[in-house]
Amino acid sequence: MSRCRQPRAVTAEIDDALGVGGLEASDPDYVVVRTVEDLERVSADILGRRDRPIVGLTLHPDGHEPVLRATDVRVVVGAGIRIYLIAEVDLLHGLRELLGSRLRLDGGAARIWWPGASARCDPADHPVVVALDGEHYRHTLAEFAQEFDLSRPRVRSRVRVIEDARAFLEHEIARVQDHNRRAHERLRNAQIESHRLRTRAEAAEASFAAVRPRTDHD
Repeated sequence: MSRCRQPRAVTAEIDDALGVGGLEASDPDYVVVRTVEDLERVSADILGRRDRPIVGLTLHPDGHEPVLRATDVRVVVGAGIRIYLIAEVDLLHGLRELLGSRLRLDGGAARIWWPGASARCDPADHPVVVALDGEHYRHTLAEFAQEFDLSRPRVRSRVRVIEDARAFLEHEIARVQDHNRRAHERLRNAQIESHRLRTRAEAAEASFAAVRPRTDHD
């Protein structure tokens, strides 16, 4: 967290690379995080009380472009949701120190922080979308849109009910299958034992039949 304010020339260069100055510049809820002070405000925003999600963006590992364009993210999340772009690696490390590893945002990824984010929360409730090497942009955007829709608190609670029901059914199916397997093994063992006893009985009868004529003759 050694970086503070960037020189004006460097700032302008970053703005050009990030496309700041176009539609993003007219978005009041799109913020490029540049300083430690900015980062502390981001952390307070994420961990504070709120009723809307927050989106974090970083740069794509292949270059200087964000993993997702803010204008495209805005189409997915709607108006009034804060979008933070954190381009500097040092600032990402600083954010991890402020939020904890569960809520960290790594380079080459985007993250959605829903209300209720805390150091002890389930990180799966705040999904991460990674821009994979060689993956087409629209696929990353589609993954982000899906994660945003499925991780909504109301949807998430219903998904968990479905997942719990599915897990219960899978457990019951496994239990019934195991019971059937054991029953099949017992039946098979019984058939083998029956066959063994029948063979012994038939052998005994054959031996008795072979001995009996000699006894009758004597």
